[in-house]
Amino acid sequence: KLKWMYKLLLGLVFVLLSITLGTSQELNFRVSVQTLSSINSVNLDPSYFKGMEKKMSELLNTTKWTNDEYLEHEKIRGSFVMTITELSQGSAIKAEIILQTERPVFNSTYSSPMINLIDKNVSFIYNELLPLNKTANTFYDNLSAILSYYAYVSLGMDYDSFSVNGGEPFLLKAQEIVTSLPSNVVNDEGWRNDGGGRRNRYWLLENLLSPRMRQFRQAFYEYHRLSLDNMYSEQDKSRFVMLSALTSMGQANLEYSGTYLVQVFGDAKKDEIIEIFKNGDPGQKSKIKTIMTGLDPTKASKYNEALN
Repeated sequence: KLKWMYKLLLGLVFVLLSITLGTSQELNFRVSVQTLSSINSVNLDPSYFKGMEKKMSELLNTTKWTNDEYLEHEKIRGSFVMTITELSQGSAIKAEIILQTERPVFNSTYSSPMINLIDKNVSFIYNELLPLNKTANTFYDNLSAILSYYAYVSLGMDYDSFSVNGGEPFLLKAQEIVTSLPSNVVNDEGWRNDGGGRRNRYWLLENLLSPRMRQFRQAFYEYHRLSLDNMYSEQDKSRFVMLSALTSMGQANLEYSGTYLVQVFGDAKKDEIIEIFKNGDPGQKSKIKTIMTGLDPTKASKYNEALN
């Protein structure tokens, strides 16, 4: 009888451990690898890209990125779509990435979009026989570095929305990736810190960590935790808090204009902001149009049309 009870107890321990280990990872990304029709004729086994997709998904979704424990419903949800645009001999690949993440809003079934970006400067050498590795201060390969970078940035922005500068540890991990890039990679278009329109991985992280954008990150927290999370119970008050947060973002944008971070924010939040302020008073609508036009001039007509 004691032996039977011991086996039962041991079985329960294994079940609990499997549940804990199965829910401890932080990310729940839908990962997809696609190819342009122009390179579909490349003489490769179809499993080549499926294998790449599987390894990318495993790195993002089964890696432990933090010391925190996550239940299944707490994981950061998103999609990570890679489109292969060029494939050369020697497994040199050029691609584009579309990354979208979201965050649940308290007391609702709504999820707020957090990141919505397109990275058009992705290049790497892919060896299907080698694993992809979690990367921080040790460089393995460029694809591992890119995936790890976006994992940490996604975590950083998510944690920032729950506490002031709460994502700092993960943004610093992303910074370790950038500073550990070897000389043959650091000048890659996706990582380089000079020239161009400052719209790449280096500049997104620079913006997030810049002292000039501290006010933006404070407002980012207020937007989510003090406004969105209370929208269900205190709609008018929460709309006022959101207006204040967006006003602070506008001031930060004057201090450090034209940042990639502000563009990413505007691309993710346009529809949400319009939907929330459609029910605002005329004064709020007018202020939002002014603020958002300053933050994202390319969408001025959409704000003006929707918030008349």
